[in-house]
Amino acid sequence: MATRPSLDDMINAAGHLHLTAEDLLADLGWRAAEVEPLRDEYATVLARLDTRYVEAAHALAFPGWIAVGSQTGWLLYVLTRLLRPRTVVETGVANGHGSFVLLAALDANGHGTLHSFDIEPRSGGLVEDDHRDRWHLTIANRANPQPDFKRALAQIGNVDLFFHDADHRYLNQLFEYRTAWPTMSNGGVFLSDDIDNSRAFLHFSESIGQVPKLLFDEKKLIGAHRVGS
Repeated sequence: MATRPSLDDMINAAGHLHLTAEDLLADLGWRAAEVEPLRDEYATVLARLDTRYVEAAHALAFPGWIAVGSQTGWLLYVLTRLLRPRTVVETGVANGHGSFVLLAALDANGHGTLHSFDIEPRSGGLVEDDHRDRWHLTIANRANPQPDFKRALAQIGNVDLFFHDADHRYLNQLFEYRTAWPTMSNGGVFLSDDIDNSRAFLHFSESIGQVPKLLFDEKKLIGAHRVGS
């Protein structure tokens, strides 16, 4: 369980490895004609995020390199815009780079709520005040965060987009996957960052009878499933 999977292990399980978010999106069911019109929109979001890093520098509790990769950020934005989710859940916030992208997409949609989970009270410094009405941040018990996560998910109800980016050790990853998966809406997308840190995503995918879809992003792997496909 503690052994990290090799790249060959991951590719053998998935059949192939995507190198761009666009390729993964196509594998999940979206055409390029749906994705491409969002590029200029996302460029505006990234420009605002760069500004926000400067504005909120005093409030950032984590180093800047602790953020989602460039392909992952684009993936999160496009999925949120095209899925038009009512409920998004992310675990692991850090400075809130991913949260900023998700909230910007929800704002562009004009509806939806992001439920974020972390153990650090100073998490989310990048999130702007204008987006906080769509954002629910749960700071879980640092010593034992799992009960707080399980309890909150039971109250949230159906989840349309899930993104794991928290503690990447095997047992915690497997716990989050197993807890979140039954809450997923049909057609929803289930994502995990850093699936190369442990064999949890491979074991979980096998347990639900699904072939994982993989994205290589800046020296780490993202795993995906689309519910019902």
